[in-house]
Amino acid sequence: MESSTEAADSAAHTFSQVVFTDIPHTYPPSTSVTCCFNLTASFQPNSRDWVGVFKVGWSTTKDYHTFVWVEPCVDVEGQQSVTRQAVFKDYYLPKDENEFYQFCYVDNSGQVRGASTPFCFRNPVDMSLEIIPEDDLLVITTQVSNRENQELTRRLSQMEKLQSYPDDDLRVLIYFDSRDYL
Repeated sequence: MESSTEAADSAAHTFSQVVFTDIPHTYPPSTSVTCCFNLTASFQPNSRDWVGVFKVGWSTTKDYHTFVWVEPCVDVEGQQSVTRQAVFKDYYLPKDENEFYQFCYVDNSGQVRGASTPFCFRNPVDMSLEIIPEDDLLVITTQVSNRENQELTRRLSQMEKLQSYPDDDLRVLIYFDSRDYL
């Protein structure tokens, strides 16, 4: 009888025979996706192997969203590692931007031989980095519209004015300012 440690080691070895590389955190929706993976020297691919897109949390290889057959390798014996790729057409890929997925390599006997890190299909947000050297501060901001920027500037100005008033005057100003939102 196999111990639980031996079973775990065996599963880890089987699961790491195919290693996915350079998987980004997000892919843009409605575009074809190419995933790259390495076949280790100990793994012999078969023409009936496939790579699937699975929602994170899957429990069986039947839970795939879509899959593509792996193209057969020629002359791979004796090589340490072979880099391959699978291309998924955009119209077969998930459309849900709120879910995470992963690629899984499934061999011809239905065994998972490798899985990627999770990713999602989401439009990239324009981000900018601003480094302020004197404070050693890194600020990451998302792009906002001009209208949003004007509104934020107006509110900041109001808050600065409120700080200069005595407490009694402040209550009256808050009352009048709240009418803007009614």
